[in-house]
Amino acid sequence: MIIRMFDTAVDPEDVERGKEIFRTKVKPTFDALDGCHGIELLMGLEEHSGGLVDVAALARWDSRDAIEKAMETDEYKEAFADLKELFQQTPIVRHFDTVE
Repeated sequence: MIIRMFDTAVDPEDVERGKEIFRTKVKPTFDALDGCHGIELLMGLEEHSGGLVDVAALARWDSRDAIEKAMETDEYKEAFADLKELFQQTPIVRHFDTVE
């Protein structure tokens, strides 16, 4: 299984809006994507030195191929469109292989 993780930051005033977008758009979309085994959103509990709140997302996938195919779909692009508007930093994306 492949873990795709990205992290960025949002303005503290946008935290609740980000959570709502995730609950209503991102999570349901990812739950329906082929090869995706779920996504979690992690919100920092405090502001960091730049006055922003850290945000990370963790998604579980069958393969890198499944990720690439999903990223090409309109559903994937639309799911993140509103959330991306809140990002105050360019996301850092990482991929991990799980060890069983």
